[in-house]
Amino acid sequence: MTDSQRPSLKVAALLLAAGSIAFFIPAPVPNLRAESIRLAQVERKLRIAVLDFDFSSVSSPQLLNIFPGIAQGTSDILVTSLVADGTFSVIERSRINAVLAEQNFGTSGRVDASTAAEIGRILGVDTVLVGTVTQFDVQEERRGFRVPGVFGEKKTTTTANVQLNARLIDTSTAEILAVAEGTGESVQEDESTVVLGIGGGSETDNRQQLLTNATRQAVDEVVAAVAAAAGDVAASPTSAPLFVEAVVADVQGNVVVLNRGLNDGFRNGTIVSVERVTREVTDPETGAVLRRLTSEIGRMELYDVDRDSSLGRVISGASPQAGDVAKPLP
Repeated sequence: MTDSQRPSLKVAALLLAAGSIAFFIPAPVPNLRAESIRLAQVERKLRIAVLDFDFSSVSSPQLLNIFPGIAQGTSDILVTSLVADGTFSVIERSRINAVLAEQNFGTSGRVDASTAAEIGRILGVDTVLVGTVTQFDVQEERRGFRVPGVFGEKKTTTTANVQLNARLIDTSTAEILAVAEGTGESVQEDESTVVLGIGGGSETDNRQQLLTNATRQAVDEVVAAVAAAAGDVAASPTSAPLFVEAVVADVQGNVVVLNRGLNDGFRNGTIVSVERVTREVTDPETGAVLRRLTSEIGRMELYDVDRDSSLGRVISGASPQAGDVAKPLP
């Protein structure tokens, strides 16, 4: 072996050693708890309430008088589409109307973010969908020609256009979590012909049906955009009660009070596991509690949640007592 070959062998040996070291460096350990929280949050269906849309900015307000109930009809179409999509758990219209009546909220659709959040907190939902109808009109284009007493032809094109702007409001913070826009168009063609005073053809007033069709198209676009944003919304720290423990503060019969509420992500309908502390493990040096071991004694469903507390009813197992721990189930 020549002297000129020795440096090359040394370099090769060093590279081989470095590769061996790299091979034995352990891979980073994933944060399994953080990942499980993220997945559980994404999989959990958000509870949503849909309020009537605001029609005050439409270009053809006279149509609202011709076709009453359009505002509620738009939100009803939205609710139906959201239920069919399956991304959200949608609150029934009757519950929303009851809250609006009890709390003396207006029903005109003019609801700001803070009011929408307040309505949502009373309903116990994660988010409220509010929106504005920026276009809602019907245009007619007539064309044709005629020879008096001999021949005439008329064609009419009726076009309905609808545009919706929607916002998802977080009920805990009144923050706008997502925005969505949808547009729809529906067209009808009519024509009639007159020959020597004898006419034929058809021309019907289908404006309401055309507006409904255009609204459905716009709603489908809004729902698609809102559903696409649901994953990010569900994963936001303001929306999920997962892995946040509460403590039973009081028990009166079947009514149980917890010390956690909307501010901690708890919602009406949340199911919690009630667990009793069976043993406390303390640090032998400091005496600090390292871990509390618990055993499930039953389950509850929350039904009246405010900012800082929750009321629940026992749905299975034994009755809780003050000091028991309540853990939300995904």
